[in-house]
Amino acid sequence: MEAPNDPILWITLVVMLVGLAGSVLPGLPGVPLIFISGLVYAFATGFEYVSGLTVVLLGLFAATALILDFVATAYGARRFGASNWGTAGGAIGAIVGALIGALFFGIGALFGLVLGAIGGVFLGEYLKRRRGAGTTDEASSAPRFGQEDWRRTSRAAGGVLIGYVASAIVQGLLGLLSVAVFVLALFN
Repeated sequence: MEAPNDPILWITLVVMLVGLAGSVLPGLPGVPLIFISGLVYAFATGFEYVSGLTVVLLGLFAATALILDFVATAYGARRFGASNWGTAGGAIGAIVGALIGALFFGIGALFGLVLGAIGGVFLGEYLKRRRGAGTTDEASSAPRFGQEDWRRTSRAAGGVLIGYVASAIVQGLLGLLSVAVFVLALFN
């Protein structure tokens, strides 16, 4: 079967390229955008060129990418010493940071995500320390956030960054694989 050559295909491919860029740059939708554009193309062409199996495969790649994004940053924080409070703070901070960063036309979403996650880890660890028993300040009887706490929290925040980079690499590969599967489906 000969591959189609119509405007819908070209628009789909451009949207997929945006998704490919977004698979490594937050602020742009990534692998899920590739899936959605492939799905829309399949429906628009009556599944003539792209089969339902291909769409399901693209959907699995998109679901994997979404789950991986959160799991990798949380795992990075946890692996490098974050508590449950720090891990939850990092996840919430990443979401809030990316949303706030997206207000700057997507340019700030990457920085918002990373800074939000790191800030969330610090805030979560600080709140855990304040809530739990620890070294107290003689003047106020409130728990102090000592040098060792800062060191441990900084290490956990570094783990967030490492987890994000690992996630971006795998998502980039999933994005490439998604586009390749779509293009191959056009020629089969």
